[in-house]
Amino acid sequence: MSGGGAERQLGYLAGELTNMGWEVHVALLSDGPNFRRLESGGVVIHRLRARSNYDPRIGWQLLGTIRAIRPRLVQVWLVQMEVFAGLAAWIMRVPWIFSERSSAMAYPATFKNRLRILFAGAASAVVSNSVGGDQYWNSRLDIRVPRYVIPNGLPLNEIEAARPVGPEESGLVPEESVVLFVGRFSPEKNLETLRLALRYVVSRPRTVAVLCGEGPLRPQIERQLAEDGIGDRVRLPGYVGDVWRWMKRANVLVSVGFFEGHPNAVLEAMACGCPLVISDIPAHREFLNEESALLVDAHAPAAIAQAIASVFTAPEAAARRAQNARAKAAQWSSRAVARQYVQVYQEVLARRSQSGLNPG
Repeated sequence: MSGGGAERQLGYLAGELTNMGWEVHVALLSDGPNFRRLESGGVVIHRLRARSNYDPRIGWQLLGTIRAIRPRLVQVWLVQMEVFAGLAAWIMRVPWIFSERSSAMAYPATFKNRLRILFAGAASAVVSNSVGGDQYWNSRLDIRVPRYVIPNGLPLNEIEAARPVGPEESGLVPEESVVLFVGRFSPEKNLETLRLALRYVVSRPRTVAVLCGEGPLRPQIERQLAEDGIGDRVRLPGYVGDVWRWMKRANVLVSVGFFEGHPNAVLEAMACGCPLVISDIPAHREFLNEESALLVDAHAPAAIAQAIASVFTAPEAAARRAQNARAKAAQWSSRAVARQYVQVYQEVLARRSQSGLNPG
């Protein structure tokens, strides 16, 4: 239950399902920033012991867990569990649902990803959080495996209640403008290009950038920012639990990744009313356009910098786009998304009942 968006979405969904009367069990390898939400959501936690994500003991423990719980269905959520939990559910003859959290560019032609495709073909259904994710499976699955698209959900009431981070916590004076990034420090997030753009942006008086997150590229980015001479104008606070408060303080959220699924940081910024500068990729075009965000070439630092600057120089236009984006986000409440999952569960169970292969 690390700080990733997929883990956060699991916490949202599991909590809503328990509130709707479902008995939810979650098997996991480790705690993390998103564990508290999962634990407080009323789910039953099953801790697995493993030396790594690929420890074969995981499969045996999942097999024992499924045998003890005798669930009506199993949903796998993260990559390694698509194999371990999928195989365990298949052995126990329990219907299982495969979850797609990204899109095609996340899956090069490796042995692991070929194995992933093989196991998905045995699933009772595949649920993607984006059209792009669903398109990845269009040519890779037999038509007998039903596919669904269900977007990520947002705890809108909690987001609405969040208050902007104050000067005493941020260390910023009200006159300072904030450029915000929220995400994993990994290659697909395109932090190198963003760094080049920030060299121009933070040269503007009273402008700082805050890059929230952890990941393998963080030491490299931190070193390069220092070499660029802007280390004092770019903050790297690591994982930030109260990121909604930063989104409500920021003047703009920048997300210029090369590919996404249904990106949490962008969705949350929309719900917070924070103006957006985002990469012009299909995953973003799926739910945003020029009326709700500034879309830029992910490979062009100057274009990214210019778009960020335009948020400062034309604040009224930026506010209108943010208002349009916020209205769009209102449809993705975590409760509404959970209801969509329940409908999928019911359809999967109905098909299993009609086939005469009832679990247990």
